[in-house]
Amino acid sequence: MDSKTVQKLLKIVLFTVVISYALDKLVFFSLNKISDEVMTGQAIGKLNQFLSNKDSTEFFVFGNSRANHHIDMSLFKQKGYNMGIDGTGIAYSSTLISTLPQHKKQLIIVHVDTKNFFDSLYDGGDMRALKSKYQRNPNITEALKKNNQLSSLQSFYYSMNYNGNAIGILKNYFKPSYNYKEYNGYDPLYVSKSQESIRDMVLAKSMTSDCLDNYIINAKALKYLKSIKIFSEQNPEKTFIFLTSPIHNDICDEDNKKLHLLMEELGLNYKDFSNLYKNSNSNTYWKDRTHMSDKGAEAFSKHLINTYNEFEYP
Repeated sequence: MDSKTVQKLLKIVLFTVVISYALDKLVFFSLNKISDEVMTGQAIGKLNQFLSNKDSTEFFVFGNSRANHHIDMSLFKQKGYNMGIDGTGIAYSSTLISTLPQHKKQLIIVHVDTKNFFDSLYDGGDMRALKSKYQRNPNITEALKKNNQLSSLQSFYYSMNYNGNAIGILKNYFKPSYNYKEYNGYDPLYVSKSQESIRDMVLAKSMTSDCLDNYIINAKALKYLKSIKIFSEQNPEKTFIFLTSPIHNDICDEDNKKLHLLMEELGLNYKDFSNLYKNSNSNTYWKDRTHMSDKGAEAFSKHLINTYNEFEYP
């Protein structure tokens, strides 16, 4: 291949890169404009609502689906928002907590599950659910960069960070899922009459033990937990409560003991409610083995109010 051909190919490659980069930024800024107006749905709406209200809200809940579906914000006196998101873990929670206003009095519940802390495969990848805010929110951008949660290609082509969310964003842009002005982040799980018999059969089955012989704290999970601890120490005006919400029957208790010991060593205010309703004969509190129904969430939320002095009934 002669030098002229090489030069021609290089020009084509350079032209392609420049055009693709320009198109990428056009798509990125277009999606930004659209997504900023979306305030419903878990694709980006719930996150947008949190970011817009985080400086004025008194009370937050962070965690996964068991936080989202188990803590009914309407039962608390404080003006609150449940930022529980399905499929997330301690990395996601830690990143969002870092965006909260400095030196402002706020009450914060951090829901933790043992599966994050003793899962050898947990790598903090749940933080990538925040990638649509890359280069848009400084705290989130810094966290994604610091923990290598995005590929170098995504750092160049910003619109790639909307992959997986674009359809949900467009859907809620044209047809909002609910009235976000009346939404506090809590999503109750209802059990219909037709679902009751199936649920009862599932709960009646004997559980097979999947307990491990040895539980080792995942280094990534511990890192994110410590980052929350540091943030809490830097913001003593905020009150942090760490908890694990109920499951139908937790037959492994070694992980619970180790997590409790870890929290104690770190000086964190933690309570494990995993087996709070273990001896209850009623299935009305449950949607499945790990998720409570709306009735269960109501009972558990009232139990929190009775357990912690920080809470009062409206």
